[in-house]
Amino acid sequence: MNWIRIGIINLLILVALLAFEELVLRSVWTIRSCLILNCDLRRITALKVYDVLKFTSMNIGLTKFDDRLGYVPREGFDAVINKPDFGWSDVKLTIGNDGFRLNNLGMAPHATDVLVVGDSFTFGDQVSNSETWPACLERKLDRGVDNGGVPGYGAAQSLLRASLELSKKHYSYLVFSIMVGDDFERDRLSYRSGFAKPALVQTNNGIEWSAVSDPNRRGTWSNPSRLNRLIAYFYERSMVVAVAVNRVMPQIDLSGVRLTVENPNAAAKDAIMERTLKEFSRLKIDKKILLLQYWENLSDPGVLDEREKILGIANTLSLKVVDTIDVLTKYEPEKLWDRGRFGGHHTPYGNEVVCEYLFERGFRAWTH
Repeated sequence: MNWIRIGIINLLILVALLAFEELVLRSVWTIRSCLILNCDLRRITALKVYDVLKFTSMNIGLTKFDDRLGYVPREGFDAVINKPDFGWSDVKLTIGNDGFRLNNLGMAPHATDVLVVGDSFTFGDQVSNSETWPACLERKLDRGVDNGGVPGYGAAQSLLRASLELSKKHYSYLVFSIMVGDDFERDRLSYRSGFAKPALVQTNNGIEWSAVSDPNRRGTWSNPSRLNRLIAYFYERSMVVAVAVNRVMPQIDLSGVRLTVENPNAAAKDAIMERTLKEFSRLKIDKKILLLQYWENLSDPGVLDEREKILGIANTLSLKVVDTIDVLTKYEPEKLWDRGRFGGHHTPYGNEVVCEYLFERGFRAWTH
């Protein structure tokens, strides 16, 4: 009985210490917010202090499952995202009823005859609707631009979306954006950042699309493990638990966004590159542009090697190419790329630079 009594007393002392530490952490965080910025009382007034799904922009209800593409933007999504620690500061993000991100320029209605596709750099991660380069392009052209970019897409995946959209609607112009050094590798994956997707695989008949992987597989963002769900529950509601988890288990995937799996039958990246650019050249639309975009690692040997391969294939296929490396190297990196904790995408100014260069090198001769 003495041991039981001692155990209960020690447990109560431990709970009291943890509660005191929780109060101290929340109070210190609140005081710091008042000293640095406007007072943020959320750590005092609310039980839930974290949201584990904030670690990816795609986990905010922005997307829905698609049996061809893996996932697509959810029609009608409309929110102001304010997560400055992750590069989203009062970002207005709106998806129209057609599944495209809106440009919100307040311009008079006009015909939409330009389609742009690509990954998060085309979609405009971390900037508001009117600050993306497709929105800027709509303003420069004075004609409607459908922003078909989707965060996390591979190059071939983006082109597949373009093909599907071109079968639904007539466009006069198509811009196909590729993130050099990254996008073609994504087309070899069955899962990326916890999202199911199709992969380009090598078969006896050549390179073909696989079926979309199981979106509810254990470990995806929609189905994290039960243990991780339990840890996430306490992580979201206790700063003490959050600190402990971050220090002891920094690699734990509470939100299911780290599941990245290469398809065992994935085709070689160079073969995917050649196949994708040939398909782009065969699309039945006369005015099309291949836009090459970059992260800040412009001098990376792997990036430069892939760039040369893309340009070589594009030249053989007589594709019109706008290579932004030629203009991005003229500016200070901090002006063009967000360098926050989860940054790396273009700032509003960086999007303007890409837009101006694309317009001058790609569209001016067609529109003037």
